Amino acid sequence: MLFKGLPHVVNGHLDGWHKKVILDFIEEKDELKILDVGCGYGRLSIPLIEKFPKINITGLDISESYALLYQERTGHPARIGAIEDLSGELGTFDYILCVTVLMYLDDDRLRKAISNLLFHLKPKGKLILIEPHVSGHPFQTGFGLSSLLGDRIQRNSINTNGRYFRSGEIETRFGNAGGKVLSEQRLPITSLFFLPIALAGKMLPDGIVRGICEMVSLFDALLGRLKLPSIHVAYLISRDED
Repeated sequence: MLFKGLPHVVNGHLDGWHKKVILDFIEEKDELKILDVGCGYGRLSIPLIEKFPKINITGLDISESYALLYQERTGHPARIGAIEDLSGELGTFDYILCVTVLMYLDDDRLRKAISNLLFHLKPKGKLILIEPHVSGHPFQTGFGLSSLLGDRIQRNSINTNGRYFRSGEIETRFGNAGGKVLSEQRLPITSLFFLPIALAGKMLPDGIVRGICEMVSLFDALLGRLKLPSIHVAYLISRDED
């Protein structure tokens, strides 16, 4: 889930970060079996298919229309269903992508979803998880300033109405279910300047905003492994085999 009310060029910046993190986390090998949870139309699967033409990838979405669109756009199968309700028949995967999906689940469904995600990993499989983080929320709203900007930035255009995970919450929830967080990636500079970037996207030409976003991306890459405030955090998670 990106931010529906943001200018296309700014959402494109966040979309690029999602895709780069996922591609960086995946280790190339002869056969890759991947599940894309909350696949939508294939936003995240398409670059994987382009990079790994022999990939065995399956989409999963609660929306039948998205599942059909995914199959049409990617040429790969998609299942209709929710991650908390999956059966063991789906099999296991080298990688599972789960991007801004858990944020919409209540605690009971979240526990079931986490258990299922780990269950459907191969013994050495990895879960790539991206979810909102509470540390970035004040920057996302400009510490309340967004509500004063009127038509320039509407508060509901940058609020996805899901939960924001607290520091250590993902580690604890997955640890209790038998998982282990191996590494994290953040986008601290994008988060720090989120509201100014959003305003720039509405007021300046796209070419200038792209240049700003490219510069911000360089600093995000340098500082991304530090535990700094971030609107989204990407996690690489495995089953704990210890």
